[in-house]
Amino acid sequence: MTEDKGTNPEGAITEKILADAQAQARKLVDNAGRSAEAESRKTEREIAKIEEDIRAGWDAKVEKLRMREVSTARVEARRIILNAREEAVKRVFAEIGQGLEHLRTDPGRYRESLRNLAAEALTAIGGGEAVLRICERDSAVAGEAFAQDLGTYLGRTGDGPRFRIEYEGRDNGGGCIASSPDGRIVFDNTFGRRLERLRSELRALIIEGLAESDE
Repeated sequence: MTEDKGTNPEGAITEKILADAQAQARKLVDNAGRSAEAESRKTEREIAKIEEDIRAGWDAKVEKLRMREVSTARVEARRIILNAREEAVKRVFAEIGQGLEHLRTDPGRYRESLRNLAAEALTAIGGGEAVLRICERDSAVAGEAFAQDLGTYLGRTGDGPRFRIEYEGRDNGGGCIASSPDGRIVFDNTFGRRLERLRSELRALIIEGLAESDE
C-alpha cells in the first residue's frame, strides 16, 4: 500500500530540516551581508581617516616648507641688503679716494690741505726737530713758500718742532709723513693713512645713513 506523502512523518521531518537549513542559510547570508556592509563602512571610515591624516600631514609639511621658504627669503633679503650696504660703503670710500686725488690737481686747495696735514703731523712729533717727508710729485705746491707758510702757521699755534722738508720719489698718494730725525717717532698723515684711521667712524656714519634710508 502506498503512503500519502503529506502524512509521511519522515517527509515532514525532512522538510522541516530543509526549511530550518534554508532559514539558517538566509540568516548567515544576511549576517554576512551586514558584516560586509559594516566592514565596508569601517574600511571607508579608516580610509577617510587616513586621507584626513595624510592631508593634515601634508598641510603641515606644506606650512613647514612655506615657513622655511619665508625664513630663507628673509635671510636672503637681509644678506642682499647687507651686501648692498657694503658695496655702498666701498663706493663711498672709492669716491672719497677719487676726491682726494682730484684735490691734488688743485694747487690752491691742496696747498692749504697739505699745510694742515703737515702741522698736525709735526705737532704730533712734539718739540725739537723733525723731518717732513713729501713726495716729489707735490714739490710744486710744497716749496720754500710752503715751508715758510707752515712755519708761520706753527708759530701761531705755538706747537710743533723745527722741521726740514725731504722729497721722496715714491708717490705716497698725497699728504705727508713727519718723523723724528732718528726715525724712532713717525706720524703718517698721508691721505691713505688718514682715511684708514677714519674708516671705522666713516663706515659707521655711512651705514647709519643707509639704514635710515631703508626705513
